[in-house]
Amino acid sequence: MNIKNHANDQPAAPQPLYQLSTQFRYWRFSQSGLEQARRELNEGAVGRVKSKLEEERNVELPAAGDGPAEPSQIEYLTVQDELELVTFYLSKISQLCRASIFKFPETVEATAMSYLKRFYLRNTCMDYHPKNIMLTCLFLATKTENTSISIDSFASRIPKTTNEDVLSLEFLVAQSLKFQLTDAEFLWTPSQIACAAWWVADQPATEAWLKAKADRLQPHPTPTTSPPSPQLPKPNLALEPLTQHLSGLSELLIQAQHKPIDKDRVTAVDRRLRFCRNPEKDPNSALFKIKQAELESADLAKHHQKYPAGANQDPFS
Repeated sequence: MNIKNHANDQPAAPQPLYQLSTQFRYWRFSQSGLEQARRELNEGAVGRVKSKLEEERNVELPAAGDGPAEPSQIEYLTVQDELELVTFYLSKISQLCRASIFKFPETVEATAMSYLKRFYLRNTCMDYHPKNIMLTCLFLATKTENTSISIDSFASRIPKTTNEDVLSLEFLVAQSLKFQLTDAEFLWTPSQIACAAWWVADQPATEAWLKAKADRLQPHPTPTTSPPSPQLPKPNLALEPLTQHLSGLSELLIQAQHKPIDKDRVTAVDRRLRFCRNPEKDPNSALFKIKQAELESADLAKHHQKYPAGANQDPFS
């Protein structure tokens, strides 16, 4: 018989709640990992869009002018181009939320921003324009933050926007999210971001608070006559690496706060996007219309196969 010895068993340290969250599981990266993910996404998109643009050129439909440009001659968006475009529409979320037409609470603003950034870690601007995705993210954020507004009311307050513009992308965005103007939420925990905000507001007070907390976490021996009982291991708060992290994160927050958005640069990127947008996802392209017609034809064929002609006729007529 095997007898398990419990004499040396120690209680396991509790796992931080943040590490049990989906944010940690799906949306936490190292700086190099985040850069690699964006680079691979962009490279894959360029190859895919090139192929679809070539397919679009070969579509035999009457077209005005000389037709689309040679795919190999198009200047496709870079990772930096896409980041600047998404950052611009992050600022638009703030403007919409704070405008008199909505006056949404800050929770809606922050959630919509997070949704938009997460979406473009799984998708590219060359497939889906940030303007359209931004509106859908904002509408989804009103739902998750219990700020009720009907789609009719939402769309009617935004110029040149229909209900379908918002709702047609809702499921796509939800899929990409796996049912801030910085990348802080992808690189640091919420507690680190909050502490960095205190650091920016009052560094001496934050340092004093951290030192006091570190002192409290140090083991203090107490006299006892009974044998020591197993205790949970106390966390060790090393101040130097923590303050280095906070210093770097606070610099990121300060830069984001004071770095203006170059509208001319964003306009130039948006202009280039018109020529390198994936035609398969553009409702105005010939390729999209052909693919849509093929889908409708396939659906109709399935319907006829399931319900043969005459099957629905009234036998008593």
